[in-house]
Amino acid sequence: MKFKIKCKTIKRIPLIASLAFLVGCTTTPVPKPFNSEADKYAYVKEYMRWYIKEQMDEHDIVGISVALVDDQKIVWSEGFGYADKAKDIKATPQTRYRAGSITKLFTDMAAMKLAEQGKIDIDKPFKTYLPEFKMRSRFGSTDNITPRNIMTHHSGIPSEWVDRMFASNPLPYTEHVKVIYDEYVAYKPNTIFSYSNLALTMLGDSVEKVSGMKYEKYVDKVLLSPMEMKNADLKMALYGNHASKSYKEGDETIEYSIGEVPAGALNISVEELSHLIMMINAKGVYKNHRVLKSSTLNKMFTVQNKHVALDLENKIGLGYFIDDVVLGKAEPVYEHGGATIAHRAYFTVAPKSKLGIVVMSNSADTNVHEIANTFLKKAWETKTGTKVVKPKEKVVASSDFRGTYATMMGKVDFEKKSDKVYIAHTTQGNFSLTKNKNNLYIPKYKLFGLIPMGDSKLDKAHFYTKDIEGKHIIVMRHKDKDVLVGVKVKTHDIPEKWKAYLGHYKVLNNFEMKEWKIEDTEFLIEDGYALIKETYSSGETAVAIIKPVNDTEAIVEGLGRGMQGTIYLKDGIFQAQGLKYKKIEGKIINDN
Repeated sequence: MKFKIKCKTIKRIPLIASLAFLVGCTTTPVPKPFNSEADKYAYVKEYMRWYIKEQMDEHDIVGISVALVDDQKIVWSEGFGYADKAKDIKATPQTRYRAGSITKLFTDMAAMKLAEQGKIDIDKPFKTYLPEFKMRSRFGSTDNITPRNIMTHHSGIPSEWVDRMFASNPLPYTEHVKVIYDEYVAYKPNTIFSYSNLALTMLGDSVEKVSGMKYEKYVDKVLLSPMEMKNADLKMALYGNHASKSYKEGDETIEYSIGEVPAGALNISVEELSHLIMMINAKGVYKNHRVLKSSTLNKMFTVQNKHVALDLENKIGLGYFIDDVVLGKAEPVYEHGGATIAHRAYFTVAPKSKLGIVVMSNSADTNVHEIANTFLKKAWETKTGTKVVKPKEKVVASSDFRGTYATMMGKVDFEKKSDKVYIAHTTQGNFSLTKNKNNLYIPKYKLFGLIPMGDSKLDKAHFYTKDIEGKHIIVMRHKDKDVLVGVKVKTHDIPEKWKAYLGHYKVLNNFEMKEWKIEDTEFLIEDGYALIKETYSSGETAVAIIKPVNDTEAIVEGLGRGMQGTIYLKDGIFQAQGLKYKKIEGKIINDN
């Protein structure tokens, strides 16, 4: 969203309260395994009940539902907490949540169904199937944007179009192809993974054009109905029977409608989403009905980005993310997560062992990924009788962080303090990086200068640097996975015309949602870098480094999602990702 992923500031705990916490904190005993022939998953259920309740207490989770599938059977499903706290309606396996980006799997499978019928060739130019598609490019023709690289998030199409993304009256999905007519692609296709809601929205539009049916009706006809997902729907808002409310920090919040229906509008329960796991376990068949060819599923589960160096070792198939670490490399799992304003969802399946997990919640702080992985490991160990073996941490080459980086945290300046310590300076505060025995660097904050404390987004993360394709990048290793999070950038000449636009701006088409409202946007120059600094109603800030490429266009520096998008200047108006910014006269200008 917006220019950067926002980082929460560290919460300061009063000294007396923090000492009481340190003294009084206890750990709930972990249940001991059962030895039950009648129910081999009895221990898994007991453990997960304990674990989920711990998560609910820690993260203000109001409602959550889970399901475990073994082959063609839901062996356990349960709801915890409330679907509607005010009305005392409990969460159940039939509670309907917003599945968010898990919707993309259904869009991808719908496109592959058309490919089975010979109506789509996933390697032909995308505009073959959506003739209205047209974007500007700094990399030559856009004919190498195809359905295949849209499904793998390697099309180069920008990540978002945020104007009316979540709103009372959102932009319809069929309108996205029209509003991006004069936008630039962000990357040359097949050069880097860059997640794109915008691209998948337009893929859904192409499914509609090729099938000759409304997108929602086609997906229902070929996927939802055949898999008996009778209460699922693809609607901009969540309402009707068994629909959950939405919560943030334990309080009910507004779940605005979403216009990007093919990218995030599936409403479904864990019970019905489990039918997708059964279909995969049966190699494309659900209850004797052929949903997809087994060869189609094999294609969707085949790694598509082996030769993309900037993706590091992260793997993606056609829509499905591929994780060969969570089960200790014993077998790969295929997964996808989803998030809307407050709902969270995770889907993961291990076809070799025929196990799958669905986790869905109505609360914004639910770590559904962590819950699903914990659940899958416990179930897999029970079924196979084998412990998941955690891979040894790899030793990396020596790192040099010195310099300025465009990162997922915004602009970060690194200062070397010693051979083992760097200091990172960010808009959210400073932290140190300290080297461990494997040459990885661990972030540390200090609470009252005494107790090391990790930021929630950096907890258990290690960092290192490496050079790829002429770029000096920062890599974050988190739970045995490496993710590109920053790239070193240089200062650039800033045209005089751009300097004339220094100052503060207001958003003319701001977000309806309070938490996303941008209170102030400032264009400034700092240490030779052109920056855009946004302040939100929450008080949090995000800073993007921009690189002017001519008198009227600039690129957001960085690599990955949300980066390399174009900012336009026209008649005193900034335009970026569909938002428009007008200068506020009379504000102090910062020009270093």
